[in-house]
Amino acid sequence: MKKSKAPEKIGQYSVQDCIGQGSMGEIWLCHDPSLDRMLVVKRMQLALRGIEDLVQRFNREVQVLAAMNHPNIVQVYGYWMEKGQLNLSMEFINGWSLKQILDKVPKLPVWVVCSVLWDCLSALVHVHTRRFVHRDLKPGNIMVDFAGQTKLLDFGIARVENQEMTLPGTILGTAAYMSPEQVRGESTTELSDLFSLGIIAFEMLTGKHPFKEENAEKTSKNILSKNISSIDFPETVPGEIRRLVCRMLAKDPARRANSAYICLMELDTIMNGLPRDLSHPLSSWLRSVRKEIPLPASPIWKKSKPPLAWLASAAGIGLVAGFILKVVF
Repeated sequence: MKKSKAPEKIGQYSVQDCIGQGSMGEIWLCHDPSLDRMLVVKRMQLALRGIEDLVQRFNREVQVLAAMNHPNIVQVYGYWMEKGQLNLSMEFINGWSLKQILDKVPKLPVWVVCSVLWDCLSALVHVHTRRFVHRDLKPGNIMVDFAGQTKLLDFGIARVENQEMTLPGTILGTAAYMSPEQVRGESTTELSDLFSLGIIAFEMLTGKHPFKEENAEKTSKNILSKNISSIDFPETVPGEIRRLVCRMLAKDPARRANSAYICLMELDTIMNGLPRDLSHPLSSWLRSVRKEIPLPASPIWKKSKPPLAWLASAAGIGLVAGFILKVVF
């Protein structure tokens, strides 16, 4: 697509550069002189104003983002019409998309995966509590800023629970990251987002997509029929994480992990011994990846023994002590 000529200003903002173009328009990096900060403005193309579905998608993103207030979700600043064009200003995320990271490092360290999953699940708990469904989770819609914080982007095809924007049977989303119910054109729920995040988690842990083939048809067939089990993961991935991701990837929503909150609580148990805020080590790690310099040491994972292990240890000590006393006396 031909790059648009940069306007000098959009609203009150000074335009710096065009940082993205898509089917709906351009994304401009701008400077807000009143607050001296950088931000992003998404502007819908003039030619698309008459296409009702795309206008609804643009309006839907505004509606969803305006309802959100969470550190792991991009923040919206304003929405206005200017010279016949719709404009949405939002937070500028100074970082890399997860797609960029995976292109550079296909298989991520387990602690990095835990950090990204923790932030994504925290965001989804917030989204789902407000009765929204994202419907287009993929590495390109997840950003990790250079301060080590993960954020969800692009709610353009999100929906409010029980309020479908499209007719039944319409497929919305990115083919390789759809849930089985999305592939079949059925109604989506919060559990559809969990399946998509499960695909992303598998990809981060293994360095490969669990279902992707050379075309969308074969990929969709795999999503519907190919089952993922613990043996599909590298041996270095802890069993608890394998089981969590497999539950997120269950074909039948009724057998899938119950909610983002339940997944978050399971991840909390898995991360026992790791800090929940891994932004500082993740920032250092991402800096090393960007600059192609030696990676920093991983955070120390001080896993505590489970209660049964402590009981077994205590029992063993007791037996040894009893044997010594018996010999001495």
